[in-house]
Amino acid sequence: MENYRQTSKIVIIIISVLTLFLSFFIKDLKFDYDFESFFAENDEGTKFFNDHRDRFESDNDFIFISVENQKGVFEYDFLKNVSNLFDILEKDTLVKSISCLTNMQDFVKAPYSPAVFKIPYLSICDTCDFTNDSIRIFSRPELKGMFINKDATGLLIYIKHKEKISKKSCDILKDKIDNLLVKFKITKSHYAGRAIGQSYYIDTMQFETMFFIGLSFVLIIIFLWFSFKSFWGIWIPLTIITASMVWITGFMGLVNEPMNLVLTVLPTIIFVVAMSDVIHLVSKFLEELRLGNSKEKAIKIAYKEVGFATLLTSITTAIGFLTLLTVTMKPVKIFGIYTALGVMFAFVLAYTLLPALLVLVKPPKLSLKPIVQNYWYKVLHAAFKFVIAKRKLVLILFIGLTVIVGVGVSKVETNYFLLEDLKKDNIMRSQFDYFDSEYMGLRPFELVVEVMDSSKNVLDYDVIKQMAKIDSFLISDYGLTQTFSLVSVLKIANRSEHGGQNKFYTLPSASQTKKVIKKIKKFDKTNQLAMLVDSTYRFGRMSSTLGDIGKYKVDEKNERLYEFIKHNINQDVLKIHLTGTGHLLDENMSSLAKNLTFGLVIAILLVSLLMGFLYKSVKMVLIAIVPNVFPLLMLAAVLGFVGIDLKVSTAIIFTISFGIAVDDTIHFMSKFKLELNKGKSFLYALKRTYLSTGRAIVLTTLILCSGFLLLMLSDFLGTFYIGLLLSLTLLFALISDLFILPVLLLYFFNNKKE
Repeated sequence: MENYRQTSKIVIIIISVLTLFLSFFIKDLKFDYDFESFFAENDEGTKFFNDHRDRFESDNDFIFISVENQKGVFEYDFLKNVSNLFDILEKDTLVKSISCLTNMQDFVKAPYSPAVFKIPYLSICDTCDFTNDSIRIFSRPELKGMFINKDATGLLIYIKHKEKISKKSCDILKDKIDNLLVKFKITKSHYAGRAIGQSYYIDTMQFETMFFIGLSFVLIIIFLWFSFKSFWGIWIPLTIITASMVWITGFMGLVNEPMNLVLTVLPTIIFVVAMSDVIHLVSKFLEELRLGNSKEKAIKIAYKEVGFATLLTSITTAIGFLTLLTVTMKPVKIFGIYTALGVMFAFVLAYTLLPALLVLVKPPKLSLKPIVQNYWYKVLHAAFKFVIAKRKLVLILFIGLTVIVGVGVSKVETNYFLLEDLKKDNIMRSQFDYFDSEYMGLRPFELVVEVMDSSKNVLDYDVIKQMAKIDSFLISDYGLTQTFSLVSVLKIANRSEHGGQNKFYTLPSASQTKKVIKKIKKFDKTNQLAMLVDSTYRFGRMSSTLGDIGKYKVDEKNERLYEFIKHNINQDVLKIHLTGTGHLLDENMSSLAKNLTFGLVIAILLVSLLMGFLYKSVKMVLIAIVPNVFPLLMLAAVLGFVGIDLKVSTAIIFTISFGIAVDDTIHFMSKFKLELNKGKSFLYALKRTYLSTGRAIVLTTLILCSGFLLLMLSDFLGTFYIGLLLSLTLLFALISDLFILPVLLLYFFNNKKE
């Protein structure tokens, strides 16, 4: 015994040193939100997008600011304040360019004269009559809906800022905008964009990570008290769980891996998984003490009978997370890797620190009440009697429910919105929704035309006419308000050449087009042509924005676009590419379900191999797998019947659920095998397993569900769904293990000792 005590002291010292070492790096843990990291790595679409950005510019490094005046924007004091705000922002070092009607000009060529006049869209003076200005502005297709809203109560300031600015720079720019709005007495405004969203997301991620850690601690203490009703039963498990959390967060700080949006649920997962390991081991330890065994013997039996099952559950849970490596999205891969690592850290501590503490610490005083008077014994005994007596009914209900589940699964749909992570009543989402309803929207649209005929280039009139067809379709059928393209520039130039008359907002003749392009090349100080045509003149860009209407509706629009191009565009001359951040996210969502299904199949196969290794029986493998696949089908049915779309946050739940849910089955089957190996009859072994392991299974499921339900308090809709749907799946798994698994064993397990 003294040797055990010495070894335990050494283990505690080593674990303490490691924990202190890793805790030092927690301060280096960073938070990061970059939705471009969700693009598939080494994918052709991603490569083309990166090349497109190198040829032209990023499509999402912008901020929209809507400054509003209830009486209407055509008011001197308001316009003067907006103009002053514009002048200050224009000089900001983070701003590359800025546009607003207060500082924009219309170019008009005088009749019978080569002179071109610059006419401000808004003549801002205290005696000005804005009637003519407003008429001209609303007659310009490129302005209406882009720089002024439909009821003329808001003006849009369009800011292009430097690419990939840091969180600190985002905050600086946002604070400056806030201060200027106050300074110039603009009391009503909306703003949105990548810099605004990135700042909000990271702040929320930091708050929620700390919030869920604190709340998880409180919840665990409550559950431990009700489970063990002693101070010993609180601080021993809590020590293991806290160390697990310190190890994984400290390690992430050490290797400089930031917390991403998906990883915000990591603390909760590690808490509940580590809790599950501890509950099973401590429950068995206390059970053996109640049977009269010494502390040393109770520890040995607990680790002999439950320890191997705990090893298997840790491996299967880690496998569940590691199958996320089949997904092409980097944040999901990182989530899989570090959550699996956290699970193994929890296992290592449950096998080192926990037994060391059990050896050195005096065990708690235990109730001498007979086990048959125990609350859990009564409940589980009644449940077991029901399963035995009503086995046929349970099997029939299971088969019937499977049919209903199949209907629900067939209704599951895949859809995606750029702001799917924010709840509908979220203040940030309301800001973005405002621009969808009042202006053109914030979802980037990028179309590239590639000249395939080596004898032509983008500036050839035949190619421009083909582009004009596409431009016309995008506005008339696709639903864009306007496009930023070579075609739109030429239309504006043609109108300017004809005294600003709107009827000349059309593509000019071939000769006129040649003259306009020559002038642009000569006098274009803003390098506008380079944002529309690449340096080789092989690629042309057509850019715009639209509302966050969802992947389904965008796919419908794209189908019509492809059909139009097929029948109206000479594809020997032009090849059309859809690209941009919105398009790439849609494409990744399309492949997500396939990747996760593949990963889930791998997880099921690997767990099946582990089961086969444990039981040396194909029949037992099938019996064990069915109760764990069924909860996943139940989850899919819930998504289908309720109408929850399959997306990143909901899709990864299937692999997470399988890895965690299979734990209870492993504990059940492991205990059942031990009882059979002791020479017990089939029915008695099943009863002993049900009553002994059942309590730990119910407790761990309640703890897991309670921990995950905390995630429903998140402002992120994805985190909310992870909490809700994981809890539902674990409840389905508990029902499967307590009712379906025993019935399958009763009907299909052929044992000679029966």
